[in-house]
Amino acid sequence: MNGSGLKFFVSILTFGLFLNCYRWGAVAYTTGDVNMDLKFIRICNKTSPISIRTMNEVLVNKKLAKGESSSFKCFLHCLFAKYGWMDEEGGFLLHDIKATLEQAEVEIASLEFILYKCTALESVDRCERTYMFTECFWDKMAEQQPSEDQLFYSMDEYK
Repeated sequence: MNGSGLKFFVSILTFGLFLNCYRWGAVAYTTGDVNMDLKFIRICNKTSPISIRTMNEVLVNKKLAKGESSSFKCFLHCLFAKYGWMDEEGGFLLHDIKATLEQAEVEIASLEFILYKCTALESVDRCERTYMFTECFWDKMAEQQPSEDQLFYSMDEYK
């Protein structure tokens, strides 16, 4: 990925991370947080390079093309390790995940259920475990909290 492509990629990913933090209710997303995100993204893109197209598909559509899956899954594991959500071997650091997510507007009972369901994985591959957790987490969060589109349409029904 060339320099300008990397800058564009980093902006897309940072925007996606910001939207996810905003959606989850994280109150204080600072310049320092953005800089840390950018640092981790650069590091992980060196060890497991992914394309801008792949990142866009994952952030916007939450879909991963088969040909891109291995690199993206390992890129994601790298991010989880940098944020302290997983160890290098692929073990989940539940206390750290929970501490991060408790800042969100998710019921503690729901959060604990989601973490229990999404970390009870059969795979031993660290990259695969990371991706499986992410898919499960997105699915369970969607069940717990309606998306903006669903919220808009349900509000529209009451007019």
